[in-house]
Amino acid sequence: MVEKRNTEKKNIKVGLLGACFDTGNMGVSALAESSIKLILNRWPDAEVTLVGSTYESQEHQLVVMGKELTVKTLPIRFSKNLRLPTHFFWYAFYGFLAKWMPRAWFKKKLASRNPYFKTLYERDIVLDITGGDSFSDIYGMKRFFLGFLQKWLMLFLKKPFILLPQTYGPFKRKRARVLARHILKRAGAVYSRDRQGLDYTKNLLNVHGDNGKLRFAPDVAFVLDPREPQAMDIGSLNDVRTENSIVVGLNISGLLFSGGYTRDNMFGLQTDYQGMIESVVDYLMADERTLVLLVPHVFRPDWPEEDDPRACQQMYEKLSEKYPGRIFLTKGTYNQNEIKYVIGLCEFFMGSRMHSCIAALSQSIPAVGIAYSKKFRGVFDTVGLGRCVAEVYQCDKDELLSIVKATFEERDHIRTQLNSVLPEVKANIMNMFETVNV
Repeated sequence: MVEKRNTEKKNIKVGLLGACFDTGNMGVSALAESSIKLILNRWPDAEVTLVGSTYESQEHQLVVMGKELTVKTLPIRFSKNLRLPTHFFWYAFYGFLAKWMPRAWFKKKLASRNPYFKTLYERDIVLDITGGDSFSDIYGMKRFFLGFLQKWLMLFLKKPFILLPQTYGPFKRKRARVLARHILKRAGAVYSRDRQGLDYTKNLLNVHGDNGKLRFAPDVAFVLDPREPQAMDIGSLNDVRTENSIVVGLNISGLLFSGGYTRDNMFGLQTDYQGMIESVVDYLMADERTLVLLVPHVFRPDWPEEDDPRACQQMYEKLSEKYPGRIFLTKGTYNQNEIKYVIGLCEFFMGSRMHSCIAALSQSIPAVGIAYSKKFRGVFDTVGLGRCVAEVYQCDKDELLSIVKATFEERDHIRTQLNSVLPEVKANIMNMFETVNV
């Protein structure tokens, strides 16, 4: 592992792998910005580069911890066109040559031939978050393997390599387990965002007891800062709500709404997702104080199967007829900070996108996770609320409603609990790199 030493470079160069701002998924963007926030908290003058996140070199302008900064991207391409200077092959080939001839003048010559390799080779440390939940073959073997190759490349180039808090597995295929084990064994530190993940990785590596390398840390998005949008469209909600109103935020997943990428209930939900959402709203509307705000968290108009606004619009058209003047729709496009601000307007929240739930929980808003995978429960357990997760790939509509009812009735107690535990949770995240030095 990478442990603290007596001396340290001031302006270190950090590569951040598996994080980006251009997927339309505000959960991924939240992980990217929050990871940068942790880096700057530890190394205020660090130069951060997003590795492997785009097809072309880009720049992102951010305000993090009150500091304006430019974050560049470094593509790693997997293409039939081997002439691309950002192709994975060239990074690996130049890395091999640098190992074969480890002379300073030779490395300098290599760098002059390919500035992209130079940028990667100059990284002092690489941190990897794999989109939070993509270190798994649940989304297909191709996606897993391409992610493995990027991780392998960092290790091949002998970069200090740390896996940031994320979900590990499931690895359903033997070859996926073999490849995952290869990375986990060689990483300097492995952080899991849930304690079940620690047990999973220990079993995968056949580790008994505490070896100091496998560590727990909460999801980094808990420390993302909300920021009021310059233009926010939530209909007439603010005109209608009163002191007695209970504004319930409801995130509808376009992915689940469509039946997954395969459009045939890919995640094995035990009941119809759209019918499930309607039943939840019916229960909430029994309390005449309730107002429901539909909140998207993934904005992909070019990809209907993923697009939350499309699903929210369809449900709005259906539900607003049934409950006129009590259903509201978040319109427009928002970044990770802005959508967190919108969620912060609610007194209660339910989400099918896990990071929409984190946006609520981290602002002391009681929430129910409508979970399509195991990753929800471990993250909710971070703040002692595993009971507020409805794993709809295992439970039916009645069980979901039971969890929603219990959480809704307990919301005041849950808010108090969150106010109590969140300071420590956020402090643990912010201090994650205290012992890390390069």
